[in-house]
Amino acid sequence: MTAPRFPDVQKVLAAALAALVGGPEHTGSETPDDLQDRLPYIRVRRRGGPSDRFSDYASVEVDVFASRYDVAEPLAEAVRELLTGTPITVGRAVIDRITCPNGPVERPWGPGVRRFGATYRVVSRRYAPS
Repeated sequence: MTAPRFPDVQKVLAAALAALVGGPEHTGSETPDDLQDRLPYIRVRRRGGPSDRFSDYASVEVDVFASRYDVAEPLAEAVRELLTGTPITVGRAVIDRITCPNGPVERPWGPGVRRFGATYRVVSRRYAPS
């Protein structure tokens, strides 16, 4: 039996967000080399955060990439609505609460790509992986 552990919030959130962008090939924790070919794309990265005996309090950055503003901005808002408004469960991993201390804002990127980023606080509990 595997000991209980906290969920990998990067994987859990990427899986939960995949439906917004057409599948898992459009989400991940890294920016792919072929980003232009995978647009729109959602990158989910844990940036730290404490934990205690029962809960993990992850600080997570979510970046939305798209070719145009009129695609990127509404998608970033859809991400915020999904994460803060819907219970998230992927497999046996349960996310107890997600808040958004810094909502979507446009951030610089390269030519032909618009990027909106937001910061989320993701609270999860230990679970026993199967």
